[in-house]
Amino acid sequence: MASERLPSRLILGLRALLALLLGLTGLFMVLLAAFLPRATVALIVQPFTGFVVLDGLLCLIAAAKAARVHTSKVLLVLAGLLDLAVGVAAVALIPRVSERGIAILPLVAAWAVAFGLLELAWAATAHVLRGRPILMVTAVVSLAFGVLVYLWPPRDLMTAVWRLAVYFFFLGILRLLVTFRVQASVADPGEAAAVP
Repeated sequence: MASERLPSRLILGLRALLALLLGLTGLFMVLLAAFLPRATVALIVQPFTGFVVLDGLLCLIAAAKAARVHTSKVLLVLAGLLDLAVGVAAVALIPRVSERGIAILPLVAAWAVAFGLLELAWAATAHVLRGRPILMVTAVVSLAFGVLVYLWPPRDLMTAVWRLAVYFFFLGILRLLVTFRVQASVADPGEAAAVP
């Protein structure tokens, strides 16, 4: 049975690079938060907004390149639209973030849970020859991060920035593993599998 065409490794690699860059930026923000907390509060939203907008556009590009309508294409479109909606919401939160630094966390947590659910749905329906456990772990990490933020919200800016940085850094590493390890079913051996 032929599987759906899956997005190229270039798109997957760009999405992994975006997550890694956001994680590294977050680690830098931890240092900045120690010395300039007000400046850090304003700067936290901008990299996250850029990440979700670019990631959403890459998901939509991947969906547009899909050969036919299939579950993975629908999930990529949903992931792209989710990213873009969260980017718009993050921009709208910028005035509130300057007053209270961790106001962005509920949005990030909701995004992580919704994105984790999309990843889990994709991992369950993807036609892959190898790498399904990596897809599942990526989904579980996103879900766990979102639930962790809801159940144990950070009390200060430093903890919030640390959590964001570590999450996005691990997300980037997992996306890199997906880029290089997940292989489409035998019908599409040259294609990589896309995680929403």
